[in-house]
Amino acid sequence: MGSTVYRVAFLLLPLILSQCAYSFRSGALPPDVKTISLAPLSNEAPLVIPTLTQTLAEAIRQKFISQSPLALTAEKGDLLLQGRITDFKVAPIAIQGSQQAAQNRLSITVYVKCTCARHPELNWEQSFMNFSDFPASQPLPTVQEVLISDICDRIAQDVVNKTLSTW
Repeated sequence: MGSTVYRVAFLLLPLILSQCAYSFRSGALPPDVKTISLAPLSNEAPLVIPTLTQTLAEAIRQKFISQSPLALTAEKGDLLLQGRITDFKVAPIAIQGSQQAAQNRLSITVYVKCTCARHPELNWEQSFMNFSDFPASQPLPTVQEVLISDICDRIAQDVVNKTLSTW
């Protein structure tokens, strides 16, 4: 009898864990919140890269499409995300003996505001910052596109995580 209980528990464990994972990811949003609108991003960084707003917006869109139950809508979504790029900078992080940088860091900071008219408890505002390091021997223009894509992907993940959770 005891081994039967263990076998049943062992067989049910994956089902139980998969249900917990599902409710954990989507349990933070009320059932009537089904759509999200993304307002156009603005770029207020001192150094403006023309493609940055589009790259970040597309990364956020793709994360919501692939990782959330929310449907994207052009306007009047149950949730509205508004954002602005507040900083884009390159700074040395590792100095060699000759006072030259061995490594540089590209960092991007984005301020995001999420509002929900029907559920104000879902409203939040937060700055998200992420970075990538690269050898100082590589000029920024040669690595910029890859670094920006990587950083935007990580910021987009943070935005989606924040939107879908309450913690």
